[in-house]
Amino acid sequence: MGGAGTLLHVTSPSLANALAGGAGNNMSINYLRLSDVQREMCRQLSELIIPTTDTPGAIAAGVPDFIEMMVSDWYTATEREIFLQGLSSLEEDCFARHSKSFLDIGEEKKIAALSRQEDLAASYIKEDEGFFLMPKEDEKAPFFDKLKELVVVGYYQSEVGATQELSYNPMPMEYRDIPVTLETRQWSS
Repeated sequence: MGGAGTLLHVTSPSLANALAGGAGNNMSINYLRLSDVQREMCRQLSELIIPTTDTPGAIAAGVPDFIEMMVSDWYTATEREIFLQGLSSLEEDCFARHSKSFLDIGEEKKIAALSRQEDLAASYIKEDEGFFLMPKEDEKAPFFDKLKELVVVGYYQSEVGATQELSYNPMPMEYRDIPVTLETRQWSS
């Protein structure tokens, strides 16, 4: 699934540039920057955000590799520092509360730790950018916002997300108004 034609507002300037440049889940990583522990944390965090249900989750969609590719090859130094510091902060929080690494605590505690990161992100105040019709991309967005954005964009840019989670008809050849109900899925294009 290419990103160039996707209509999606993102907050990260690097993610916007990557999508405009056609970056996707199937790209190789040029500069590995995550340790094995950070890589596994991203894997588990992505599955907490989009778990496997009746459709495949983030891991099956290749989201952890997408996250690593974005952080390693596309993020600015500022974005990368915020993301890596967020992983460290999450790890420190788990050690302070449970005397264990994020990877060694149970799922309920992982969800609670992720929720604390979400609460921290909610208190973030974006710099005043003046008057704009469209919100301006924010390089300094907090860790949780970056993580969630990467997971969601990575998931829906994947073939799994676009064809199994969303309904997909690559050549509809007609215009139809299709109602969305609880029994139907959203449509991708």
